[in-house]
Formats: sequence, structure tokens, C-alpha cells
Amino acid sequence: MRRFSAPVRLLTVGLLVLSMLVSMAVCAMAMDAEGEDMPAELGAAMYYFYGVNSNDPDFGAMSAPTGTFSYDSARGYYYYDIKGAGGDYCFVVSTVANSGANAVSNPAVTSIANAGSYYLSAGNYHGYACMHLWNPSGDDVRVYFTTPAAGLYAVALSAAESTTATTAPATAAPTSPQPATSATSSSGSSVVYCENAAGWSVVSAYLWNGENNNGWPGATMTNVGGNIWRLEFTGSYVNIIFSARGANQTADLTLPGSGYIYNNQTGEWSIYDTSPLQVSAFATDLSSPQYNGTAIVLSATASGVGTVMYKFSATNLGTNVTTVLGGYSTRNYATWTPQSIGSYTLTYDFIDAAGNKNQRTQTYRIESGLTVTSPYIRSVTPARGQIQRGASCAVTVAASGGITGTNLLFYKYTVKNPSGTTVNTPYYSRSASFSFTPTVIGTYTLTVSVQASDNTVATRTYTLSCVNTVTPDDDSTLATEYRPDGTLNGDADVDGDVSITDATIIQMWLAHLIGNTSINLTNADVDADGDVSITDATLIQQYLAHLIPSL
Repeated sequence: MRRFSAPVRLLTVGLLVLSMLVSMAVCAMAMDAEGEDMPAELGAAMYYFYGVNSNDPDFGAMSAPTGTFSYDSARGYYYYDIKGAGGDYCFVVSTVANSGANAVSNPAVTSIANAGSYYLSAGNYHGYACMHLWNPSGDDVRVYFTTPAAGLYAVALSAAESTTATTAPATAAPTSPQPATSATSSSGSSVVYCENAAGWSVVSAYLWNGENNNGWPGATMTNVGGNIWRLEFTGSYVNIIFSARGANQTADLTLPGSGYIYNNQTGEWSIYDTSPLQVSAFATDLSSPQYNGTAIVLSATASGVGTVMYKFSATNLGTNVTTVLGGYSTRNYATWTPQSIGSYTLTYDFIDAAGNKNQRTQTYRIESGLTVTSPYIRSVTPARGQIQRGASCAVTVAASGGITGTNLLFYKYTVKNPSGTTVNTPYYSRSASFSFTPTVIGTYTLTVSVQASDNTVATRTYTLSCVNTVTPDDDSTLATEYRPDGTLNGDADVDGDVSITDATIIQMWLAHLIGNTSINLTNADVDADGDVSITDATLIQQYLAHLIPSL
């Protein structure tokens, strides 16, 4: 495109008018010739940033941008600093100022020039054409561009002041090894792993992005035990090829970021966790999305030094409100029953006896179930735990949906004893409750089916442990709900017990009736949000009334 210089100041009004008419005619001719408007001078245009800290964005709900790009005249680029964006982050750069939906439809920047040490890509994420930033370390990141057509760059904010913008276009991934260049890198140390499941005798890694490491076939990786090979490198690379020193090479791969491992047999990337506290599993019992009011169980398994304690929380990305579902305890699951629709980040925190920590996150979507035609099961009680031999076990079901035909729901219960024999006569009825008496020690299975009037069915199966004497459920006691420092969550008066007195002390402290010496503020911060508020007192009251299972 051509760029026009600022108009020359004229001495008379007549000449000014004439100059404007000539300029308009020239612009019209240029538009006819090129089919597009002329670009504004650098720094004159306004670009808006729409960002969602999630891999499941909802730009359609955004009526205003997250922020505005600034222009750095010394470096010649527009920039926006993304702060506190851990894990997945989706965003759009646009000239649209009042609608996220319109911004997605009219992006200003659509390509990547250089992602630095981050995994930055442009694509479709849950129906939105946007940029995706994978930032597992939660760094503050600056994204910038010189012109929209040149593409987007990313750099750690801490290094942004020493980074000079470049207008060079992104280097396309080569289909064969490229010769080394004299370009230098500016990022810090990174590491990549290869799981040599294919059984190569040696593993090399060739990285490039306008520069490369050591020329083809790249650097020889170091075997760190078993099939795991490791390479530490400095540089800003986007692409990588693994090979056996040039033989058996992989395709041109996109490097997700530092700390990832590639399996050269399955062709899959994953996070390589070298923490002394190893997380072996974390998941929800129901996959996303689910409907509001549904009880969703988060569970995890980890091993470390001594006892591992678990903490579970859910953050509503629309309101940025975090709910602690279960404070640090030895119980490795928590139940989440979200009422608000929207996107959430579920966080699994781990700590062991030596103070080693680890964390995992996942995105989750909650939708409205008000007009759902298919039935769905919101909760079943009991859903886990122990039942007593010879004692009646009462089952209660909460279900919704089935908004079709007569809008009626029908329930069926199937109970099998440890040998797999069905111990009742299953049939559909209108009753949302059922009872049976277990007679054999071992694991029973309870299958609940809910049918709508159009014959669509929702089914969930639960396991229950039949014992002679039921021991207290972790859901009904705070015996293990201790913080890593040994203090009891909610014990504001530090008497070794959580009672209504603790809620009263919090309320008295908030009313300035007692001072800091009469309350343990760490224990009083029940929801661990860094602030003691009336919410903490309410949580204690709800817990004591058995409205919530734990603090």
C-alpha cells in the first residue's frame, strides 16, 4: 500500500479547498486501483484488545474491550501487556471498540510473526477466530505489532524494554532443513524433551524461526534416564524437528513452549512434569459442558514426600470470583455445584509434607438447563462413600430437563451386589427417591436412569461400599481440613474446633468490637481469598448447618 504524507498548509482558503478536492480524487483513484483504504500514519490508529483467560472464550458476551493498544514511537510498534494470564489465553486485536462479537468478525491482526518462547497461534477456538496464547508459567507477556499485515509478536514483559521491534515477516516452516543464519536470539533458557518411544539410537532436535540451532540436524539431546531425552537451549524458536541425527525425522512440528515432551511414536505433545510432587491424575467425573445446578466431582491423585494434601477451586471467568471447593486436606476430591452459566477455570492445588507444590488447571463451561429437551441428572445422594449392611439406604435423585411433551420425568433404579446380581426389580416410576437394604459386604453399584416423555434417557452409575459399621465421612468432618502450616480452616478463636463462636468472632471483628489480638486472621479467611469478610462467617454457618460439605 502507498502512504500519503500530511497535507501541506496552504495560504488561502481557496487553495485549501482545491487541495482537499484533489486529495479526495487521488484517494478515490487509489481505492479503485487497490480495492482498500489507505493506512493511517503509525501511531494514529486505535486498536483494541479483547482477551479471555480461557481456552473456551466467549467474546460474544463482551460489550467492551479489555484494553487499548499503546503506541511506542521509539520502537515503532503498537503493544498491549497481558498480565496474570496463566495457562490458556484467547484474544482478538481489532479496531472495533464496542462489541466483542463484532471484533472477532473484524480482526485487525490475523497472523503470527514471532511467538518468542511462548506458544502463540491464530485459529478457531470454540467457534471464535482468534489468537491463542499458551502461557503455563503465568508470565506477564507483551504482544505487539508494527503493522497489522506484519503479524503479531510476543515477548516476556520483563524483557520487553530491551526488545527492539522488527518488521521482518515470520519465517515459514521449512519442508527440509535450512542453513544456519547469523541472527541472534533474545529469550532466556528453555527446555524441550523427547520420549524416544520409537527406539532411536540417538535423538537430535533442530529448532528454527528465522534462525536455527547448530545447523541440520540440530543439537544432540541428552538422555536423562529411560526413554527421556532433554535439550536446554536459548533462543526464540517456533518450530522443531526431532530426528536420529538426520534419520527417521519427524514432520515440521510447532513447539508448544518450554517444558513440553514429544512422543516420537504417538506424535503427541504433553507437559513434562519434573516436580518432586508428581500429579498422576486430575479430572472431573462429567465432561464439559454441563448444565447449571449439576453436581460435578473434581478428583486428583498425586505422590510426593509424605502425605499429599489437595485443594480444589473454581473461578468464574466472567466475574473473576473464585470459590474454594475444598481447602487443603487429605481428601482428594471435592463436589462443585455451579449455579451461574459461563466459563470457569478449575484449579487443582497440591502440597506435600516437605512443602513441594504443584498445580493443574482445566477450563469448564456451564450452560443453562432451563429449556433442555433431554433429561439430565443433577445429583444423586448418596453418590459415594459407605453404606451399612442390614440398614436401609435411602437414595434421592435431583434431575432436570425433559422439557418436551408432557414435561414429565420418570426414574428407574438398578442395584447390583458385589457378585453382580441385581437385587431389586428395576422399573420406571415418577418417584425421585428409592431405598434398598444391602446384605453383603463389598462394593454395590447403583445405576440411576431418568427418562423424559419423548423416551430420551440419562443414566449415571455410582459405587457404594457396604461395611458392617459406617465410619464418619470426610464430607461431614473437618478433622483433616488443616492448612499446610497446621492451622484449622475456620478456627478463628484457635480453640481446635470450628463452631458458631468462630462465625461470631469474625462478625465482631468486622464491626470493630474486637481487635486483631482476639482473632486468628489466617484461620478466619475461610475462602482463602486474602481478605476476611462476612462471606467467611457465612461459610462457617453454612458448614455447621450441613448446607456445604466442607470448608
